Amino acid sequence: MTELWHWYFLSVVQSFSIVGAAMLPPGKLVGLWFPENRGRVIGITAMGNNFGGMVIQPIIAFLVTVYNWRIAYAVVGALGILVSIYSYLIVKNPDTVSKGVVEPEKKAEILTGFTLKEAIRTKTFYAITFAILCGTFTYSSLLPQVSSHLIINGVRESTASIAVSLFAACGMVGKFIFGNLSDKYGPRMALVLDLCGQAIFASLLIYAGDGLPVWVIVPAMGFFLGAFGALYQLIVIDAFGVKHFGTIMGVIAISNAVPSFLGPIIAGMSFDATGSYAVAFVITSIIFVLGAVSLKLTSESSAKI
Repeated sequence: MTELWHWYFLSVVQSFSIVGAAMLPPGKLVGLWFPENRGRVIGITAMGNNFGGMVIQPIIAFLVTVYNWRIAYAVVGALGILVSIYSYLIVKNPDTVSKGVVEPEKKAEILTGFTLKEAIRTKTFYAITFAILCGTFTYSSLLPQVSSHLIINGVRESTASIAVSLFAACGMVGKFIFGNLSDKYGPRMALVLDLCGQAIFASLLIYAGDGLPVWVIVPAMGFFLGAFGALYQLIVIDAFGVKHFGTIMGVIAISNAVPSFLGPIIAGMSFDATGSYAVAFVITSIIFVLGAVSLKLTSESSAKI
């Protein structure tokens, strides 16, 4: 890694891995295995992202400190290979689909859903795509800046580190609770509530300083941010079904390029102009509200055709 383009190329490769491993398979597999309570199960499954981040980050920090970043990257790559082998050997499609154990009527019910061609003809597809696009700004314009923002606001580095860990832990709780809310009230309502919650606490995050607000605002923001990681898959399954989830979700995921590109620019320009990320957080809050409004104004869509 000696040239800038090497890093760009590595980012492209990593983006394929993220989509192929974290975005598409969980929704499809959980949708097939657990059609009755998929919200709760996807919430629990998505908690693995937070747990992995909490466990891996100290390991990476240790490797970078003791050795170097190349060794750290190699270890992460080796872990990825091991997980791939484990997934290939252990993770299977349910018997109800792969072996036809149950009656054909039940199998047809599980595998119902829109095709991509049918989905893109609906207003719901574009509303959901826009909402997911808006929600994904949380990963590029807000999440990477939380620790730095707290330190700028006068929080000690050790305190900021604990707050960020609590941020991730509350994200796990958010996934579980909102997964259950999705089962009870539907993922559309849950996602609207989540985006509104993110908007409120992203705005309040501006005032998180050394004291009580840190231990209230930061965990609450983590709670709502974490929930989004489960809900965006659930709303796609709810609207368009399981059968063609991978294809539809893959097309929707292309929209992630927008926040991935614009988010860091918004954060960087905010800091360069004001010495703070406050403006970026306000802009991100407005984006969250726009995503919630787009879902609220679009009528419900049935997955059965």
